[in-house]
Amino acid sequence: MNLQILELPRLIAERRSSAIFGLVIIAMVWAGVAVKYFGDVRGDQREAHRDVHNFALVFEENVLRSIGEIDKALLYLRRSIETRKNSVSFSAIANTTDVLSDIIVQVAIIDDKGFMRASNSGPQPAPALDLSDREHFKFHLNNVADQLFISKPVVGRVSGKWSVQFTRRFVNSDQTFGGVVVASLNPDHLTKFYNNINFGSAAAIALIGSDGVVRSSGGSAVGYALGDDLSGTELLDQMRAGVETTFESIDPANNETRFITVRKVKGYPLWVSVSLSKSQILESSRNALKLNSLLGTVLTLLVLIALEQLLRIDAKARQKANQLDLTLEYMNQGIMLVTYDQQIPIINRRCGELLDLPVEFMQNPPRVDQLAEYETPTGRLTAASVQILADLVAGEPGVSERTMPDGSIIEIRRESLPDGGFVQTFTDVTKRSRAEADAVRLSSEDSLTGLPNRRMFRSMLDQMSRRQPSAVDNGQPPAEFAVLFLDLDRFKAINDTLGHQTGDLLLQEMARRLKSTLGTNEVLARLGGDEFAVVVATVESRPALEALANNMIEAAQKPFEIGGHRIRSGISIGIAIGPCDGVNCDDLLIAADLALYAVKAQGRGSYKFYHAAMNRELRQRRRLEIDLREAIEQNEMELYYQPILNLRSNIITGFEALARWRHPVNGMIPPATFIAVAEDTGLIQPLGEWALREACRCAAHWPNNLKIAVNLSPIQFAASNLSEVVRHALAETGLQPHRLELEITEGVFMTNNESTLSTLRQLKQLGVRISLDDFGTGYSSLSYLRSFPFDKIKIDRSFVSDLAEGTEHVVIVQAVVSIARALGMTTLAEGIETVGQYEFLAALDCDEGQGYLFSPPVPIAKVPEMIAKWSLGRKFVA
Repeated sequence: MNLQILELPRLIAERRSSAIFGLVIIAMVWAGVAVKYFGDVRGDQREAHRDVHNFALVFEENVLRSIGEIDKALLYLRRSIETRKNSVSFSAIANTTDVLSDIIVQVAIIDDKGFMRASNSGPQPAPALDLSDREHFKFHLNNVADQLFISKPVVGRVSGKWSVQFTRRFVNSDQTFGGVVVASLNPDHLTKFYNNINFGSAAAIALIGSDGVVRSSGGSAVGYALGDDLSGTELLDQMRAGVETTFESIDPANNETRFITVRKVKGYPLWVSVSLSKSQILESSRNALKLNSLLGTVLTLLVLIALEQLLRIDAKARQKANQLDLTLEYMNQGIMLVTYDQQIPIINRRCGELLDLPVEFMQNPPRVDQLAEYETPTGRLTAASVQILADLVAGEPGVSERTMPDGSIIEIRRESLPDGGFVQTFTDVTKRSRAEADAVRLSSEDSLTGLPNRRMFRSMLDQMSRRQPSAVDNGQPPAEFAVLFLDLDRFKAINDTLGHQTGDLLLQEMARRLKSTLGTNEVLARLGGDEFAVVVATVESRPALEALANNMIEAAQKPFEIGGHRIRSGISIGIAIGPCDGVNCDDLLIAADLALYAVKAQGRGSYKFYHAAMNRELRQRRRLEIDLREAIEQNEMELYYQPILNLRSNIITGFEALARWRHPVNGMIPPATFIAVAEDTGLIQPLGEWALREACRCAAHWPNNLKIAVNLSPIQFAASNLSEVVRHALAETGLQPHRLELEITEGVFMTNNESTLSTLRQLKQLGVRISLDDFGTGYSSLSYLRSFPFDKIKIDRSFVSDLAEGTEHVVIVQAVVSIARALGMTTLAEGIETVGQYEFLAALDCDEGQGYLFSPPVPIAKVPEMIAKWSLGRKFVA
């Protein structure tokens, strides 16, 4: 490009015109500097407005998610109190797992006089503290409305920590005021995640109540402190105006101007505030101004020198003009000057690069009105270049942006000149625009999996719910849509044993796998933790939803190879169909959640559609969980013992201990029912430890040749202290280690083989025997036998049931017996109910057996009679 400077005439008049033109160039340079600076200031301010708005959206989402989790715990706690039986203690309710959470400092129950009746924090039982002076108690005492109350920050009298109290009132059976349930939130939770985000060195965030009191604060700059009262401040005035707004305010502490955004938290008397220092925001503009001013000064000096030389010698004047030309040529911004008569006297190289103009155009730019007909030696201008130039010329003064054919984004600033011409500057703002797009994406996308987050999921569901009334108004039947709630099976055990990094990788792989099963009509979102959801925009049929659920379950069940670990997980799915299962978003979410809970209550790895009876089933399961917890705490569980016989001598070699629960109202509860509840709620740990100690204690009084077998749940097996629990039980009861057999299923190998084998070796070092239960029903039994020397293999009852008919199970049992004998292991057949089965197993040389043919499980009082009955052996005849 060559700057088009008019030839200097030899006449004095022409020199004077050249001098005037030089002054115009100087004015244009400083006008460009000013335009650039004020444009940068406006751009930085717009960007700051967008940043604080987007960060406020993210902050609000985190607050809503935390409040929703706390309120869910409070509602469950209140329902447990209002439906409890007299035998259920407040302490048992306060310590239930469904109200425990990492973000809740304390859960407490306050009676109608203001005394604390129970707490899951501090000494147990909780002291009866008088909390009648607390704000959250007074609010519910004088307010009959069912309303969530969020207190000012206080120091808990039990926990001794700063907390914000979330409370709801509960009533007695006669609907009188019964008291208050309290969940205390650590205020730092609401802002600690944002302390890791690089807002800049002068950013501050806060959560503020409508009363003006700060509930939580954070950020990298000194802002409002926890508990500050903002009465009389401009911030509180803006909050009371009732709308989201961004404004400037001077901080009286340091006389600093800040950009502040306040946003109302949807559905709650809370506001989120995000503020940035104006000085920091405009720092880049000031730096650019310094650089451009320096360039402008250099250009001005060069022009003045050129003018001085022009007045003396024309050649020197041209030389200085060329120096000016070179300086403009290498500016980082593109510059174009268009005169009043549509000439383009100035256009630099950077302008040609940004607008993709040919070299010929830069060397000889045409008049503006000749752009469309302009030809170069290689042909006409491209259609894109012609259109770009025409649009620029026809534009209005101000700032605009244009996306170029190569995807870059150009910011165009246009200023009119007094003589009717105009100057345009062009700046590549691609990086800045993409950064702004990333900030917007952050507010609607899950950072771990890249899926839509909870906010976007609810937005999609809201849109589908709102389209139903419109369809009815237009005389059309409402179109059905569906919500599928997904919950990963065994995720907590995987996360705890293999670490959070492996857990995160599993979530990412699961998200990719589930997404691959969906069609264009379905959208997968991650709601948080191990919870996913699918929105089906249009339901074709119920069988189609069933097929979708089965495809996702099948995909999730395949093993994952993560970090050298072979991991098996799975999913459970609850399905709700709108609008029949709910007329709005919240109703549908509750319905899908209830359906998911019903799946988990029956063993996981499946799906269920919501139906109205699930509310009743949920209450029954909650009741069963509370009763089971009390039965374990009150030592009301029992152990029954089923004999194990040597199939050659028909003499008892030991017993298997089996847990039984005799409910005071419902009678005997099936083990399949209460064991599933215990595993889902974490009660399997205390129940399993009790069963181990009780079985060892009873067996210690039997003859020394009899063994006792105890089942271990996969959840018990995942505990890091299992070997210590077994060692302590043996030491406490005096039972010899070789008389204890621990039975495990193949399920313990599904998470981490190396960790499982390490635990098995620790148990073998104690001297106890290890049995592999339900052999043959899993995926890779033979690999387990090769990797660990089990003492016994238990053949599952499914292979024993039809042996007498001579099915292929005879071959399978014979193969198992042969393999076990070759490996030096004992075999035991379960579920022997007929003499024919017994004779087949004896003929196949199976070592031991148990089943109703010999005896059902019996109470401990009948064990001596059973030992005496089988001490000499018996004969069986068909």
